[in-house]
Amino acid sequence: MQLPGSSIARAVAVAIFLVAGASAAQTQPLAQRQHRVVSLKEALQLAAQKGPDVAAARAQADVVGVGVERAYTAWKPDLVATGTFDHTSAPQIFDPAKLGLAGPPLEIVGANSRFGTVQLSQPLFTPQGLFLPGVAKNAADAASKGADEAREQVLLGVARAYLGLQSLEGLLDAARDAERVALRREEDAKSRIAAGTDVEIALLRAQTDTASARVQIATLEGQQASLLPTLEAFTGEAIAPQPLSSAPSLIPGPAEEATQPWERTYGVQSAIAQVRAAQGSVKYDDYLWLPSIAGVAKGNYNSNAGFAGTNTSYDLILNVSIPLYDRGIRYTQLHEDQARLRQGVANLAATRARARAAWEGARANLMSSEVTLTQANSQAMLAARAQEQVEASYRAGVATSLDLTDADNKKFAAASGAAQARATVEVRRAEVAAAEGRLFDDLGR
Repeated sequence: MQLPGSSIARAVAVAIFLVAGASAAQTQPLAQRQHRVVSLKEALQLAAQKGPDVAAARAQADVVGVGVERAYTAWKPDLVATGTFDHTSAPQIFDPAKLGLAGPPLEIVGANSRFGTVQLSQPLFTPQGLFLPGVAKNAADAASKGADEAREQVLLGVARAYLGLQSLEGLLDAARDAERVALRREEDAKSRIAAGTDVEIALLRAQTDTASARVQIATLEGQQASLLPTLEAFTGEAIAPQPLSSAPSLIPGPAEEATQPWERTYGVQSAIAQVRAAQGSVKYDDYLWLPSIAGVAKGNYNSNAGFAGTNTSYDLILNVSIPLYDRGIRYTQLHEDQARLRQGVANLAATRARARAAWEGARANLMSSEVTLTQANSQAMLAARAQEQVEASYRAGVATSLDLTDADNKKFAAASGAAQARATVEVRRAEVAAAEGRLFDDLGR
């Protein structure tokens, strides 16, 4: 028996089947690459240890950290050796006989003269050495905390990609289950049609459901294949996540608001260190009037002995430099550093406000996602029970194939929603951990 819409339904089923086959053919080469299955903790550790973005942020912090070593050079000695060879066309010789005095001629400046000097300068007191190391340490601490904040964001990206892949795996499981159910429906419909107890539209509906499930599988596999390179870019290795069901949560829930957990974020700590560095610069500017004292020891060599009667000598010198007026450069620098300090204080307030807002938003999202997960799990259980009852009713002849298809679709939608909700809860937990600055620290627990 042919119904009027049977040819249209058959055409739709064939079209969906062809699309599913084409999508599967496109994603098959991508799925052939081998990926090592790791846990979320191991993926985060790989990103922290081998991630190129983390390495770049840490290298930038190391560049700033060298400023501490540079600041301490203000206390280190300066050792210089110089040498000179001088040929002159007018040598100078003192002859005592010309003055009626006894004694041999004395060479004052020879035709070829050699001079050498070794000078050691040791700073004894300097404003630069007194204040700048502290400024450099705070600047290095700010850069280090900034690198840690960049690492937290990279780890959050890893968690999102990892859990997104787990969510896709859950959706794939639901789609494959829907495909198996649809194939079983096809076999049942064929048996009923052969027995004369059903019509062809039931088979076409089952075939349409099968093709639709395969389209879902192909689409999800394509999304999975496109997300795996993102995870590899974060971690530096070709890895894949564990199934969501076998990967328990390793990220604790949010802290109490009274503890102000947003203050522990690396972004806030970096801003605090920047303010301290700016305060140190202003303090340094206030004391630039202090003198600089240095001790100098200098050894000399002169090939011309002269009146001294020796070719070598040494000098001990104490240099004192008192800045009286330097064209107003000190005051200009002070005003500039004061402006930078005001900027740093304003930036700290803004960073704190953003960190608190991010924490409150992450906590609210986590609470909402946990409620959603509870409801999604309940809905999935109810949809599974309803599908079993409709299937039993269909076998008893009191339900139609349309009712059965509707129950199958609702079960698939509920299972997909539950898988997405589970992954969303884990993502929200990671966001809360990042908002509290402990996503990396949680790896060691």
